[in-house]
Amino acid sequence: MDKLMATLKKMALEIATLRQDVDELKRREIPAGLWKAYTPAGYAGWTALPGGTYRYALFGNTVFLVISMTSGTSNGTNAVISLPYQASGQTFTGANGYAIDNGTGLTTASRWNIAANSLSIDFYKDMGAGAWTASGTKRIYCVAIYERS
Repeated sequence: MDKLMATLKKMALEIATLRQDVDELKRREIPAGLWKAYTPAGYAGWTALPGGTYRYALFGNTVFLVISMTSGTSNGTNAVISLPYQASGQTFTGANGYAIDNGTGLTTASRWNIAANSLSIDFYKDMGAGAWTASGTKRIYCVAIYERS
């Protein structure tokens, strides 16, 4: 009987430990597929963080990122915004949905680029590495997909 009680106590203790582990995992994980707003920790190419919407959804290690700027005054030829998660060891790139440079909507494609292991997304005025005008309004509308590290 003592051996049975000792076994039952041990099992109860293991179950309690597993429940604590599950509760901790629930607190740390962002439910897959739910959009979450974030405020970029850094930026470059603007006088202040451009106004707008910054959000992401996480599916495993895949990050879906939406940036929709509604305002932004350019003070540099670059355009960089911090990411919610560091990128994995490969480079990701794609076309922006729409961009404005020096107050004028671009009529040619512009692009975004996330370098391997980067903590930020870079934006270019064209599909190469075109520089922005360092004055006037600069806004970018982008949907990017990348893998986090």
